[in-house]
Amino acid sequence: MTKPLHTSWAAGLTAWVLLLSTAQACGGQLDALPAEKTSMGVTYVSGGIGLDESGALKVARKDYSLDIETFQLANGKNEYIAAVPVTITRPNGQLVFQAPTDGPFTLLRLPPGTYLVKASHQGQTQQRQVQVGTGLGAKASFVFKPS
Repeated sequence: MTKPLHTSWAAGLTAWVLLLSTAQACGGQLDALPAEKTSMGVTYVSGGIGLDESGALKVARKDYSLDIETFQLANGKNEYIAAVPVTITRPNGQLVFQAPTDGPFTLLRLPPGTYLVKASHQGQTQQRQVQVGTGLGAKASFVFKPS
């Protein structure tokens, strides 16, 4: 038995509407992505202020080799912070990146290798060693205590 023409047409229209809505939602998030910058030859993007921008950065993580997140502990919760100076060096001490964050998320395109990531906030400096590979991106999260 064949379906009536109007049922098939309605199902097709519904599928197109869902497809278009999904494409617009993803495209809207990418439009909110902050502009890429370069520091010492390393391309990066930093931000995450507001839901659109933070959502866009979370979607873009897959396109970057290192994901840095910065938090401050406040009232028992981790709150995002910005304007955190970040430096990245190789194990031999060679400086490869230096810039302040523009928001809680900073995504970098570093070549594969081992790096020491340092972040400073309100007189506190923390460091993380990361291994950047060719597959899944590396991550360095920093949680600073209130001063």
